[in-house]
Amino acid sequence: MIDIIIPTFRRLNNQITLNSIPEKYREQTTLVVQPQEAAAARKVHTNVWVTNGDNIGIAKTREQISYEWGVKRKARFWVIDDDSNFYMSTPKSDFDTTGKVQKIPITEETFGQMLFDIEDAIDAGFAHGGIGTTINNPIGKYPHIDNSRIISNVWYDGAALCEEIPKIDWSLDGAEDYHVNLQLLTRGYANRLIYKYVLNPSVSNAAGGCSEYRDIEFHNNACRKLAEAFPEFVTLKEKETKSGPWKGITKLGINGKWKKAYASSQVNSLEEFFS
Repeated sequence: MIDIIIPTFRRLNNQITLNSIPEKYREQTTLVVQPQEAAAARKVHTNVWVTNGDNIGIAKTREQISYEWGVKRKARFWVIDDDSNFYMSTPKSDFDTTGKVQKIPITEETFGQMLFDIEDAIDAGFAHGGIGTTINNPIGKYPHIDNSRIISNVWYDGAALCEEIPKIDWSLDGAEDYHVNLQLLTRGYANRLIYKYVLNPSVSNAAGGCSEYRDIEFHNNACRKLAEAFPEFVTLKEKETKSGPWKGITKLGINGKWKKAYASSQVNSLEEFFS
Protein backbone atom coordinates (compact mmCIF):
# COMPACT_ATOMS: atom_id res chain seq x y z
CA MET A 1 0.00 0.00 0.00
CA ILE A 2 1.24 3.47 -0.86
CA ASP A 3 0.88 6.24 1.72
CA ILE A 4 -0.66 9.49 0.47
CA ILE A 5 0.92 12.60 1.97
CA ILE A 6 -0.53 16.11 1.70
CA PRO A 7 1.66 18.92 3.05
CA THR A 8 -0.57 21.89 3.80
CA PHE A 9 -0.02 25.38 5.19
CA ARG A 10 -2.72 27.92 6.08
CA ARG A 11 -5.32 26.14 3.96
CA LEU A 12 -6.96 23.89 6.52
CA ASN A 13 -10.37 25.32 5.70
CA ASN A 14 -9.87 24.68 1.99
CA GLN A 15 -8.60 21.11 1.63
CA ILE A 16 -9.17 20.58 -2.09
CA THR A 17 -6.90 17.54 -2.52
CA LEU A 18 -8.07 15.78 0.64
CA ASN A 19 -11.70 16.31 -0.28
CA SER A 20 -11.04 14.94 -3.77
CA ILE A 21 -9.82 11.62 -2.36
CA PRO A 22 -12.63 9.03 -2.02
CA GLU A 23 -13.47 8.27 1.60
CA LYS A 24 -12.23 4.69 1.20
CA TYR A 25 -8.65 5.91 0.71
CA ARG A 26 -8.47 8.63 3.35
CA GLU A 27 -7.25 6.19 6.01
CA GLN A 28 -3.97 5.92 4.11
CA THR A 29 -3.81 9.70 3.71
CA THR A 30 -1.86 11.98 6.07
CA LEU A 31 -1.93 15.75 6.38
CA VAL A 32 1.51 17.19 7.12
CA VAL A 33 1.37 20.47 9.04
CA GLN A 34 3.60 22.73 11.07
CA PRO A 35 3.32 22.83 14.89
CA GLN A 36 1.41 26.12 14.73
CA GLU A 37 -1.47 24.35 12.93
CA ALA A 38 -1.34 20.90 14.55
CA ALA A 39 -4.38 21.30 16.82
CA ALA A 40 -6.52 22.78 14.07
CA ALA A 41 -5.45 20.08 11.60
CA ARG A 42 -6.67 17.30 13.91
CA LYS A 43 -10.16 18.78 13.67
CA VAL A 44 -9.99 18.42 9.87
CA HIS A 45 -8.47 14.95 9.45
CA THR A 46 -7.62 11.97 11.66
CA ASN A 47 -4.11 11.31 10.36
CA VAL A 48 -1.80 14.27 11.01
CA TRP A 49 1.99 14.39 11.04
CA VAL A 50 3.73 17.46 12.45
CA THR A 51 6.99 18.88 11.09
CA ASN A 52 9.96 19.82 13.23
CA GLY A 53 9.65 23.59 13.27
CA ASP A 54 7.36 26.38 12.13
CA ASN A 55 7.75 28.49 8.98
CA ILE A 56 10.30 26.11 7.49
CA GLY A 57 9.24 26.33 3.83
CA ILE A 58 8.12 23.61 1.44
CA ALA A 59 11.59 22.26 0.58
CA LYS A 60 12.44 21.59 4.24
CA THR A 61 8.96 20.12 4.73
CA ARG A 62 9.51 17.70 1.84
CA GLU A 63 12.91 16.77 3.23
CA GLN A 64 11.40 15.88 6.61
CA ILE A 65 8.61 13.89 4.92
CA SER A 66 11.17 11.97 2.88
CA TYR A 67 13.28 11.15 5.93
CA GLU A 68 10.23 9.96 7.87
CA TRP A 69 8.55 7.88 5.16
CA GLY A 70 11.56 7.05 3.00
CA VAL A 71 14.47 6.54 5.39
CA LYS A 72 12.76 5.58 8.66
CA ARG A 73 9.71 3.69 7.38
CA LYS A 74 11.12 2.63 3.98
CA ALA A 75 7.59 3.09 2.70
CA ARG A 76 6.13 3.87 -0.68
CA PHE A 77 4.72 7.38 -0.40
CA TRP A 78 3.06 9.88 -2.70
CA VAL A 79 3.38 13.59 -1.87
CA ILE A 80 0.63 15.75 -3.40
CA ASP A 81 0.05 19.51 -3.32
CA ASP A 82 -2.97 20.45 -1.25
CA ASP A 83 -4.89 22.36 -3.95
CA SER A 84 -5.62 19.83 -6.69
CA ASN A 85 -8.52 17.79 -8.08
CA PHE A 86 -8.05 14.33 -9.61
CA TYR A 87 -9.19 13.35 -13.09
CA MET A 88 -8.85 10.36 -15.37
CA SER A 89 -7.70 10.88 -18.95
CA THR A 90 -9.40 9.03 -21.77
CA PRO A 91 -8.44 9.09 -25.46
CA LYS A 92 -10.63 11.22 -27.73
CA SER A 93 -12.16 9.73 -30.87
CA ASP A 94 -9.29 11.13 -32.98
CA PHE A 95 -6.58 9.99 -30.54
CA ASP A 96 -4.82 7.80 -33.12
CA THR A 97 -4.09 10.81 -35.34
CA THR A 98 -3.90 13.66 -32.81
CA GLY A 99 -2.87 12.08 -29.51
CA LYS A 100 -5.56 14.16 -27.79
CA VAL A 101 -7.22 13.06 -24.55
CA GLN A 102 -10.07 14.37 -22.42
CA LYS A 103 -10.38 14.41 -18.66
CA ILE A 104 -13.31 13.01 -16.70
CA PRO A 105 -13.88 13.11 -12.92
CA ILE A 106 -12.22 10.28 -11.05
CA THR A 107 -14.35 7.74 -9.17
CA GLU A 108 -13.62 5.53 -6.19
CA GLU A 109 -12.96 2.65 -8.58
CA THR A 110 -10.63 4.58 -10.90
CA PHE A 111 -8.85 6.15 -7.92
CA GLY A 112 -8.07 2.65 -6.71
CA GLN A 113 -6.86 1.71 -10.20
CA MET A 114 -4.62 4.78 -10.16
CA LEU A 115 -2.98 3.65 -6.92
CA PHE A 116 -2.54 0.18 -8.43
CA ASP A 117 -0.89 1.67 -11.52
CA ILE A 118 1.50 3.72 -9.38
CA GLU A 119 2.49 0.63 -7.39
CA ASP A 120 2.90 -1.26 -10.66
CA ALA A 121 5.31 1.43 -11.91
CA ILE A 122 7.29 1.16 -8.67
CA ASP A 123 7.39 -2.62 -9.05
CA ALA A 124 8.76 -2.04 -12.56
CA GLY A 125 11.72 -0.16 -11.08
CA PHE A 126 10.62 3.47 -11.19
CA ALA A 127 11.66 4.71 -7.75
CA HIS A 128 10.14 8.14 -8.31
CA GLY A 129 7.48 9.61 -10.55
CA GLY A 130 4.02 11.09 -10.57
CA ILE A 131 0.78 11.42 -12.46
CA GLY A 132 0.21 14.05 -15.11
CA THR A 133 -1.02 17.57 -14.46
CA THR A 134 -3.10 19.98 -16.51
CA ILE A 135 -0.11 22.34 -16.34
CA ASN A 136 1.66 20.16 -18.92
CA ASN A 137 0.51 19.52 -22.46
CA PRO A 138 -0.69 15.88 -22.42
CA ILE A 139 -0.35 15.21 -26.16
CA GLY A 140 2.01 12.32 -26.80
CA LYS A 141 2.23 11.38 -23.12
CA TYR A 142 -0.73 9.02 -22.70
CA PRO A 143 -0.65 6.50 -21.06
CA HIS A 144 2.77 7.37 -19.61
CA ILE A 145 6.10 8.99 -20.33
CA ASP A 146 9.47 8.22 -18.76
CA ASN A 147 12.15 10.60 -17.52
CA SER A 148 10.15 13.80 -17.63
CA ARG A 149 9.10 16.83 -15.60
CA ILE A 150 7.52 16.19 -12.20
CA ILE A 151 5.22 18.85 -10.80
CA SER A 152 2.41 19.13 -8.20
CA ASN A 153 2.88 15.52 -7.07
CA VAL A 154 5.68 13.01 -6.69
CA TRP A 155 5.92 9.45 -5.45
CA TYR A 156 9.02 7.82 -3.97
CA ASP A 157 9.93 4.22 -3.22
CA GLY A 158 11.49 4.43 0.24
CA ALA A 159 12.93 0.91 0.04
CA ALA A 160 14.86 1.82 -3.13
CA LEU A 161 15.84 5.34 -2.05
CA CYS A 162 16.42 5.04 1.72
CA GLU A 163 20.19 5.32 1.28
CA GLU A 164 19.94 7.99 -1.43
CA ILE A 165 17.57 10.38 0.36
CA PRO A 166 20.18 11.55 2.93
CA LYS A 167 22.51 12.45 0.04
CA ILE A 168 19.97 14.68 -1.68
CA ASP A 169 20.27 18.47 -1.51
CA TRP A 170 16.83 19.69 -0.43
CA SER A 171 17.78 23.35 -0.05
CA LEU A 172 16.36 24.83 -3.25
CA ASP A 173 13.03 26.13 -1.96
CA GLY A 174 10.83 27.24 -4.83
CA ALA A 175 12.18 24.69 -7.31
CA GLU A 176 12.55 21.72 -4.98
CA ASP A 177 10.66 19.20 -7.12
CA TYR A 178 12.76 19.95 -10.21
CA HIS A 179 15.97 20.00 -8.18
CA VAL A 180 15.37 16.62 -6.54
CA ASN A 181 14.14 15.13 -9.82
CA LEU A 182 17.35 16.14 -11.62
CA GLN A 183 19.51 14.82 -8.78
CA LEU A 184 17.82 11.42 -8.96
CA LEU A 185 17.81 11.27 -12.77
CA THR A 186 21.52 12.05 -12.98
CA ARG A 187 22.21 9.34 -10.39
CA GLY A 188 20.48 6.71 -12.50
CA TYR A 189 16.97 6.65 -11.03
CA ALA A 190 14.47 6.74 -13.90
CA ASN A 191 11.05 8.28 -13.34
CA ARG A 192 7.64 7.59 -14.83
CA LEU A 193 4.78 10.07 -15.32
CA ILE A 194 1.42 8.33 -15.68
CA TYR A 195 -0.87 10.39 -17.93
CA LYS A 196 -3.86 8.07 -17.59
CA TYR A 197 -4.58 10.33 -14.62
CA VAL A 198 -4.03 14.05 -14.08
CA LEU A 199 -4.12 16.59 -11.29
CA ASN A 200 -5.79 19.91 -11.93
CA PRO A 201 -4.12 22.43 -9.58
CA SER A 202 -5.79 25.62 -8.43
CA VAL A 203 -4.71 28.96 -9.83
CA SER A 204 -1.00 29.62 -9.31
CA ASN A 205 -0.07 31.57 -6.17
CA ALA A 206 -3.48 31.24 -4.53
CA ALA A 207 -3.65 32.29 -0.87
CA GLY A 208 -1.89 30.00 1.60
CA GLY A 209 0.80 27.41 0.99
CA CYS A 210 4.05 28.62 -0.56
CA SER A 211 2.34 31.88 -1.53
CA GLU A 212 2.69 32.97 2.09
CA TYR A 213 6.39 33.66 1.45
CA ARG A 214 6.98 33.31 -2.30
CA ASP A 215 7.01 36.48 -4.40
CA ILE A 216 8.15 37.00 -7.99
CA GLU A 217 11.79 37.58 -7.04
CA PHE A 218 11.83 34.49 -4.81
CA HIS A 219 10.49 32.47 -7.74
CA ASN A 220 12.97 33.94 -10.23
CA ASN A 221 15.93 33.35 -7.90
CA ALA A 222 14.89 29.71 -7.49
CA CYS A 223 14.91 29.30 -11.29
CA ARG A 224 18.35 30.91 -11.53
CA LYS A 225 19.76 28.65 -8.80
CA LEU A 226 18.37 25.57 -10.54
CA ALA A 227 20.06 26.58 -13.81
CA GLU A 228 23.31 27.14 -11.92
CA ALA A 229 23.08 23.72 -10.28
CA PHE A 230 22.36 21.89 -13.55
CA PRO A 231 23.60 24.08 -16.43
CA GLU A 232 23.79 21.08 -18.79
CA PHE A 233 20.11 20.31 -18.35
CA VAL A 234 18.33 23.57 -17.46
CA THR A 235 17.91 26.77 -19.47
CA LEU A 236 15.89 29.82 -18.48
CA LYS A 237 13.07 31.49 -20.38
CA GLU A 238 10.80 34.44 -19.76
CA LYS A 239 7.03 34.17 -19.93
CA GLU A 240 4.04 36.30 -19.00
CA THR A 241 1.85 34.97 -16.21
CA LYS A 242 -1.63 34.31 -17.56
CA SER A 243 -3.66 34.09 -14.34
CA GLY A 244 -3.61 34.52 -10.58
CA PRO A 245 -2.07 37.30 -8.47
CA TRP A 246 0.91 37.57 -10.85
CA LYS A 247 -1.24 37.93 -13.97
CA GLY A 248 0.46 40.12 -16.57
CA ILE A 249 3.87 39.94 -14.86
CA THR A 250 6.82 38.49 -16.76
CA LYS A 251 8.54 35.78 -14.76
CA LEU A 252 11.28 33.24 -15.34
CA GLY A 253 10.54 29.67 -16.30
CA ILE A 254 12.77 26.73 -17.06
CA ASN A 255 13.30 24.32 -19.91
CA GLY A 256 14.46 21.02 -18.48
CA LYS A 257 16.27 18.34 -20.46
CA TRP A 258 14.98 15.51 -18.30
CA LYS A 259 15.74 12.64 -20.67
CA LYS A 260 19.23 13.98 -21.26
CA ALA A 261 19.75 14.18 -17.49
CA TYR A 262 18.89 10.50 -17.11
CA ALA A 263 20.98 9.56 -20.17
CA SER A 264 23.99 11.20 -18.53
CA SER A 265 23.82 8.59 -15.76
CA GLN A 266 24.04 5.75 -18.26
CA VAL A 267 27.47 6.60 -19.71
CA ASN A 268 30.90 6.24 -18.21
CA SER A 269 31.85 9.93 -18.26
CA LEU A 270 30.58 13.36 -19.19
CA GLU A 271 33.23 13.47 -21.90
CA GLU A 272 31.66 10.40 -23.52
CA PHE A 273 28.21 11.88 -22.98
CA PHE A 274 29.00 15.10 -24.81
CA SER A 275 31.00 13.47 -27.61
